[in-house]
Amino acid sequence: MIKHLHPIILLLIINSTNLDAQVIYCSEINEVLQKNNQCFPFGVASGDPSMRSVIIWTALNPYWKSASDSVLWEISLDENFSSIHQKGYEKIQAQNAYILKVNVNDLLPGNYYYYRFKYANAISVVGRTKTISENPDQLKFAVASCSNYEWGYFNAYKSISKIEDLDAVIHLGDYIYEYGPGKYGNKNLTERRHIPANEIITLQDYRSRYAQYRLDPDLQELHRKFPFITVWDDHELANDAYVEGAQNHQTEEGNWPARKQAGTQAYFEWLPVPDNENFSIRRKLSFGNLADLFMLDGRLEGRSKQVTEASDPLRFDSTRSMLGANQRDWLINEVSASGSKWKLIGNQVIFSAYDYPSKLTTYSKSMDMWEGYPVERDFILNAWYKNNVKDIVILTGDVHASFSMDL
Repeated sequence: MIKHLHPIILLLIINSTNLDAQVIYCSEINEVLQKNNQCFPFGVASGDPSMRSVIIWTALNPYWKSASDSVLWEISLDENFSSIHQKGYEKIQAQNAYILKVNVNDLLPGNYYYYRFKYANAISVVGRTKTISENPDQLKFAVASCSNYEWGYFNAYKSISKIEDLDAVIHLGDYIYEYGPGKYGNKNLTERRHIPANEIITLQDYRSRYAQYRLDPDLQELHRKFPFITVWDDHELANDAYVEGAQNHQTEEGNWPARKQAGTQAYFEWLPVPDNENFSIRRKLSFGNLADLFMLDGRLEGRSKQVTEASDPLRFDSTRSMLGANQRDWLINEVSASGSKWKLIGNQVIFSAYDYPSKLTTYSKSMDMWEGYPVERDFILNAWYKNNVKDIVILTGDVHASFSMDL
């Protein structure tokens, strides 16, 4: 009787695995993954380095799932893993899309580390990451944002990956775009059409879009080479998002809190950021006496709905906020109390007031930027001025161009 049952049990396991994949991803991604012979098709990643810790990340191909529910991770000071510094087993689950994130502690400051994952008889590519020195003499970051798969190839990611001495990549949001195929991009690049074939709304949709982006070889290589420090902007959910909604969320697309939950959950699954029950991306990273880096959430923690034009009297309503009172006060106080030389702020949208000469650009002012929240911006600047805070650098994403502005 047992011999007759074995094939039935095996068949149930295979069907269950396929069913898991169908739930996790859309049919287009499942088709890609079924044809893919790699256990770790999305590569590896690391993030949020400190002096003694770093997060490492990978995701399994659901069609590779075996009877084992654990993945072995290893981290070493050499890329040949001749002397493994740490290792451990972590469980994987279908409910987490077979994604694995490990916060590795007890590392040595100022060192390159190499890491990999093993599952069954498969081994991932080797990732490289770096811890922060106790008191670095200099820091070198690449700053990126606004990476729309449909606008073109990720050549910028490829170029950054060739810089050998970066401490980290700071990504300021719009890591993915939510639009359906052909809605916002280069219509001539038919081979770069978004998956799934619709605007992303559900958890399966968001997971599938991240999966498509993370199958890109240039983005994979950049993640493999350097730790990322990331925040979201709006397109990780929907264009011009705020706490209670978004410009690109309509009533026929369902409940906004449900969509927001799906988008934020997928973000925390796919990016090497510290997990927390509130899906909070606001945090401080310290780089010794040289710099503190403050990463903000200018979308979902406290942002009021945008006004539509500069002449709207609500623009100067003191109750309107980009950050929310708690985050605003945290930012003011933490920056003012910082003992580091440089205070770096990772922020989604342009902080400065601006008025471009008409001959320079046709770009118009946007009330989605800090120009739409001038009272709160002045409150923050005045507080830093009163506290005699100097050497602040605000890093910004969102605009598809490069600017340098003196605040």
